[in-house]
Amino acid sequence: MQTALNSVHPVTSFCYYIGVILLSMLFLHPVFLICELLILVAYNLCQKNGEKMRKMLQGSWFFISAIAIINPLLNHRGSHFLFYLGRNPITLEAVVYGILMALSFSCLLIIFISYNSVITSHKFLYLFSRISPQVALLTMITIRFVPLFIRRLTTITAIQKTRGIQMETGKIKTRAHSGMRLVQILLVCSLEEALQTADSMEARGYGVKKRSTYLRYRFDMRDILSLIFGSVILISCIVGKLNGFGELQIYPELGTLGLTLIQNQLLLVLTLLFVSYPLILEGRELVWWHWQK
Repeated sequence: MQTALNSVHPVTSFCYYIGVILLSMLFLHPVFLICELLILVAYNLCQKNGEKMRKMLQGSWFFISAIAIINPLLNHRGSHFLFYLGRNPITLEAVVYGILMALSFSCLLIIFISYNSVITSHKFLYLFSRISPQVALLTMITIRFVPLFIRRLTTITAIQKTRGIQMETGKIKTRAHSGMRLVQILLVCSLEEALQTADSMEARGYGVKKRSTYLRYRFDMRDILSLIFGSVILISCIVGKLNGFGELQIYPELGTLGLTLIQNQLLLVLTLLFVSYPLILEGRELVWWHWQK
């Protein structure tokens, strides 16, 4: 679904996502991460990405859980011992750190769902093709490769089932042979299409001259103001982080979860203001349409 963030200049929207990724990794504090996650989920729902988030959770809940569980199993630092697993002590600090890492990873996954809806292949090439056409094209193909690979494998599997080649039934050796056959067909089809794409791009003179764009993007006053205010907020957050604010003390002893210092509260407001930028744009558009009636 097209939102207000889709209508801004690609430089503005790309800088927004870079900033949100940076903030999600900088502030490993439960209040920061939970608030960011709620805002990002709300914006994805505005983008009608609910089904994509559901599929993402189905596919990645194991990795998210593993991040939260493996850290206390491998890291025994901390002063609050919860219990012993064998001879290994499990500490409260290691458990909290694992949960924070899982929250940060979840934020990044949600961000990339929204990113794929806003930064299209045209916008990506518009941003980077003039800097390095080959690298931009290779990056775009790589990003597009995984979902295309999955869709193509699903199609090939359905077709091969009509010929009796399937991996769901039969002996292990037969299923492994069928799986290798499907992968072989998938690789041949993908390489053949990649060669055709490369020949087509070479015939069109891709990368020989300065590349023009089919779509034109206007860099207007809204983009200028967004970049200025966004840069000020982001730099303020980074400076606050470098001075030790917005951070939960974990080792050697777990600190308080509350944000008692005014500097921490201010950093939280600035961070949420930056992350809420697409929702602010949506609200502005709604107000504008309301007053136009």
